[in-house]
Amino acid sequence: MNKLRDRGAPAVRDLVLGSWQRSEAGDRLGDLAHAPSLSGAEFDRVLGGNDRLRAAAEPVLRRFGAMLGDSDAMLLLCDPEGVVMDAAGASHVRQRGERNNLQPGGRWCESAIGTNAIGTALHLRQPVTISGAEHYCEAIRQWACAAVPLHDPADGALMGVIDVSGAPGAGFGTAGALAASTASQIEQILRTEDIVRHRDLIDALLSDRRGGHGEEVMLLDRFGQRVWSSEAFGRAMREAGGPEPEMLSRIAASGRDAEAESWADNLRQALPGADIDLLQTRDGALGLVVRLRSATGQRRPVAPEEERLSLKRIAQGSRVLAPLCVTARKFYFHAVPLTVEGAAGTGKRSFARALHFAGASGNRPFEMLDCTSLEAEQLQSDLRDGGGLLAQRDRGGTLCLSEPARTPAAAQPALAQALERLGRGGRVPVQVIALSTEPLSEAVAQGRLLRDLQLRCAGSVIRLPGLVARREEVPVLLRHFAAEMAAEGRRPLRFTAAALERLRAHDWPGNLWEMRNLVQALEAEHAGEGARVIDLSDLPQEVRGGVEAEPQRLQDCERELIARAVSEAGGNLSRASKRLGIARSTLYLKLDQYGLRG
Repeated sequence: MNKLRDRGAPAVRDLVLGSWQRSEAGDRLGDLAHAPSLSGAEFDRVLGGNDRLRAAAEPVLRRFGAMLGDSDAMLLLCDPEGVVMDAAGASHVRQRGERNNLQPGGRWCESAIGTNAIGTALHLRQPVTISGAEHYCEAIRQWACAAVPLHDPADGALMGVIDVSGAPGAGFGTAGALAASTASQIEQILRTEDIVRHRDLIDALLSDRRGGHGEEVMLLDRFGQRVWSSEAFGRAMREAGGPEPEMLSRIAASGRDAEAESWADNLRQALPGADIDLLQTRDGALGLVVRLRSATGQRRPVAPEEERLSLKRIAQGSRVLAPLCVTARKFYFHAVPLTVEGAAGTGKRSFARALHFAGASGNRPFEMLDCTSLEAEQLQSDLRDGGGLLAQRDRGGTLCLSEPARTPAAAQPALAQALERLGRGGRVPVQVIALSTEPLSEAVAQGRLLRDLQLRCAGSVIRLPGLVARREEVPVLLRHFAAEMAAEGRRPLRFTAAALERLRAHDWPGNLWEMRNLVQALEAEHAGEGARVIDLSDLPQEVRGGVEAEPQRLQDCERELIARAVSEAGGNLSRASKRLGIARSTLYLKLDQYGLRG
């Protein structure tokens, strides 16, 4: 004890003394000149596992870091093991920190470098200031540090620490207050994000109408926290022989860093009798909904309109289609005639229906007109007596023209005239949407389509790409078709993470038609099964073998794309995986596959 007191000032604080005693148990820690470093792969895993904290801290670090630019201090964000993840503040201080590895990638727990504010605050779970000679390692005594633990507002779990480090002296006296203020702001951002995330989860649950009467429901966020559960969920869980809801939350939390579908699969294994569905947007998983059928309950039949792909669901499920949804909505709501172009099966009709039901005309008719079967005589008759096509002026709604470029030449002038009359307006507005597998402008240039008819159809043009350019939509569309195909009272098909990964990689030359046919075949094949979970081995050979047969040049392109993304992200694999639109776990596998791991 006296030996320890002799190392520092005459009056050693108890918390410092206790830390020195713990440090004495280390292997010659006092001789260290700098903290140990994590390997590149280890550091990437740390960053990837702390996305939520880092995202909340980023604006705070940026703001306070700018304020500290002319000072003699810097801010450090660390994980629960004392690993520095991010730094901000005076550049000359950060450069000085590099000599002691007080920088991102350095590990500052007590067992690694002895007494220091970061490690001691983590050990004691309380704010700590360590200055000068109070540090255990002599080489670290040039620093004064104030660290405050960061706790998850949802459950109080330790998330890490925020640390202010600088030179010892009178000017460092307010560092503790700065660290406390920074920590408070980060935790407030986390709290606000929880509220927003939980609101989004509730919205997603309400719009995801796969549940029914007689079911008990539990809603978990992406971090395994219970957001809401129905009154009898616990009893239904016990009847099903499953764990208590609190244990279920812990199971969910233990896998929260996994890829979304793998995370869901883990829970499905723990609860084989439950329906477990991901609730997600194009930015990733929001959470999970767990449904248990009560002993006496019966599943409510799903109405067809509830399974319709709404414009909101289309936008949420696709970064590619989201801006197209915004543009199309603007044109549609301002009564601009709209043409939706795209190859067969790209979802043109679903897109048009979603537009129709997104607006005030949603309670009015959605009429499909096959232009290839139109007759000039009938259209002329409609123009004379106001019937047929023109009768929609009294009903309102949306008139959807299928393949106007293939309208018989004799019928094109009458169709253009009929559309002109509809555009003038009647008792109720009629919106025109044309669906075409070929650009109407090309048909006009080739003399197959009257320009007047094109102008009546195409005030604006939206081009839908094929599924090969919209791979992120595949899980959403599979769930949609699975719910659509499921017979009354039967749970929809579900897909394992391995099956989904392969289905995402498939090129889908037949687009939505091909996908719908696949799900329909799988539904028929697994109709009598209880679990109804589709694994890789259940997929057709042409789908299973698609990825294995990739040409070498495609692999070269993928390798180059991954290498460029990692380089542009400054080696941050978490940021690179987001840039590439793939999970971190997938990126790690690809880096190993192509020999890109440093």
